[in-house]
Amino acid sequence: MEELKPFSTLLESDERWANFVLWRVSTNEVTPITLSDRYQLVTDISLSSAAPEDVRSQFNIALMLGVYAWLYYPLHQVAELKAFSTVEMALRLRFPEAKGALNKLLAFAVESGVITDKGFSHIEVCDEDPIQYSAKLPNFVSSLRNELAHGSFMLHPGSLFTLRNCAEIINQLFPEAK
Repeated sequence: MEELKPFSTLLESDERWANFVLWRVSTNEVTPITLSDRYQLVTDISLSSAAPEDVRSQFNIALMLGVYAWLYYPLHQVAELKAFSTVEMALRLRFPEAKGALNKLLAFAVESGVITDKGFSHIEVCDEDPIQYSAKLPNFVSSLRNELAHGSFMLHPGSLFTLRNCAEIINQLFPEAK
């Protein structure tokens, strides 16, 4: 059961972080993850300057929640939920004519060719099907968001992946000018 942290330990890392390490490829070292590491991993995620200011502002809240998960582990899920809600906000701003819930808006963006697999850093694009991954996003993202929004016991450290994935969706909606 989650408990309120005692005031005396409020600014200490959540004890669950003791179970995580970083493999530093350049030195081949495995070291305990630190707050500095966590902050650097989060600040490596950014939105296009073409994204509306309100979207960037709300996404920065999600990023900071990802950092503060260092102090309280369950903030991972709050960070993810905020990131998903920011994606929905971005979709509504980008496609004001589109109606419906998050899954419908994402499907519209994929079907319109705005979101494709090449916009995701973790995907190897298949030439025969350039939206193989993207086509699954509407159901996958809305399912995860709904699980978090409607109460869940799901507790995992995946907020960095979710934050990056959401940033890459938003960056495809509002690409940098060429």
